Amino acid sequence: MAGRGSLAAGALAATLVLGGAGPALAAESPATAAAEPAPLSTWERAAYKTLTFQTVANLADVALFGAIFEAGAGTSAIFLVANTATAAMLYYPYELAWDRFGPLPSETTADNLATKAVGYQVLTGARNLALSYVFTGSLLPSAGFAAAAFAIDTAIYAGNDVAWDYFRPRAER
Repeated sequence: MAGRGSLAAGALAATLVLGGAGPALAAESPATAAAEPAPLSTWERAAYKTLTFQTVANLADVALFGAIFEAGAGTSAIFLVANTATAAMLYYPYELAWDRFGPLPSETTADNLATKAVGYQVLTGARNLALSYVFTGSLLPSAGFAAAAFAIDTAIYAGNDVAWDYFRPRAER
């Protein structure tokens, strides 16, 4: 079990370092090392946020799926691929839409974050229910999986958003 935790921590650290800090560090010169990095483009920031959120959320979802359905490694691996692909196809455009139509960064509040996180989880909850049902054919356990993933992934979503707003805030429109 410690191997999974180490793998998850390593994947998250690598994604954060390579995705979030890489562009900022590559652009720094000794004269600008103390300056704030330039804001990422909307598209680039959403892509990096997708990578960091999906890394953590999908590891949690696969562990949850395996625990609820007692899935073997092969089924869990296939579920991971399907879950990652469908979740990323939903998360990335959701982030772009929120960035375009949501409140400005200077107007962001805890209520906005809660609305954003729960809004996404409602959409992805339906996706989780459908995906787990396709894999298992069992509606009640699939509903349990979707409900548990809703709770866990909402916390991951909010944490990811807060971290990105702190380390690489959005530019004002």
